Amino acid sequence: METSRADPGTLAIWTMTDGRAGNQAQALGLAEAVARCSPATIVAQEVRPARLAAWLPARLWHLLGRLPGWPETGLARDCPPPAPPWPDLVIGAGRRAAPFVAALGRRHGVRTVQILDPQMDPAAFDLIVAPEHDRLRAPNAISTLGAVGRITPDTVEAAAARLAPRLAYLPSRRVAVLVGGPGKAARWAEGDAERLLDALAALDAEGVGLMVTTSRRTDPALARALSQRLDPARAFVFTGSGENPYPGMLGLATAVIVTADSVNMASEAASTGLPLHVFGVGGMSAKASAFLDALAARGIARDFDGAIGQWSYPPLAEADRVARQVVARLFPGRPVAGA
Repeated sequence: METSRADPGTLAIWTMTDGRAGNQAQALGLAEAVARCSPATIVAQEVRPARLAAWLPARLWHLLGRLPGWPETGLARDCPPPAPPWPDLVIGAGRRAAPFVAALGRRHGVRTVQILDPQMDPAAFDLIVAPEHDRLRAPNAISTLGAVGRITPDTVEAAAARLAPRLAYLPSRRVAVLVGGPGKAARWAEGDAERLLDALAALDAEGVGLMVTTSRRTDPALARALSQRLDPARAFVFTGSGENPYPGMLGLATAVIVTADSVNMASEAASTGLPLHVFGVGGMSAKASAFLDALAARGIARDFDGAIGQWSYPPLAEADRVARQVVARLFPGRPVAGA
């Protein structure tokens, strides 16, 4: 195999996603965790299928793998196919990346890790990393509590130091508020947005410093209302484009509120060890509900009832836990820091 290693002692890692933010965060989060426990370089690769090809289920992409040039011929015209030198390890996330990850392993002997249910034969990968609520059962599967991500105590501390001067005007009692929106995990019922606004306005009136960030799924009307309803002297609301300051918000907060629709946001908030208050919304999927139930059972999260409580728990560090297993199982004999 022609690899991209300049140093034989350093693992060459590719992350492979369709460019979606949630998938990128998980693939990079695990790759960075591998690099923390064993020297590695990381290159992010994006594979975007053409519009028609994107509708094909990953299982069919895999079955078509014997066709000449497939799956690369299914890529969008402006998306170049992966090319050598090949890495030692590829970490994919999301069903659209899964066939390309599997192809690297099958053709070039690259070690493969796929995050989330690939919706194709699990045996096509060396390892699969999937949350418990996906209930994926396979000999090569590693279960996680929620999503693996890029948030660590070090990244939060560094981001908080950069953000602190900008938010120095906020009251000392500060709460980070992570607002998602309708999606596969939850539809949001009529009135949910107004309930959230009322609850945050009440905290605002009590003098709590609110640090609010919205997501790509947040209803634009809700984003505007958050800026209008909350007192700018006591609240910071991020609804713009560009780098989201929420890692710094987590580092400056004494507690977190997260809407129930986002597994990624709740998982990242749980990596801080801060009290995690979950704002319930309607139309929850069974998988999302199972994840939140698991957080509650482990003493991490509680339903948000309008008041900010205080409790403690060991911060989640799923990316680091999984990374140690990846190195030990796929590259036996390599030293593993923290093992």
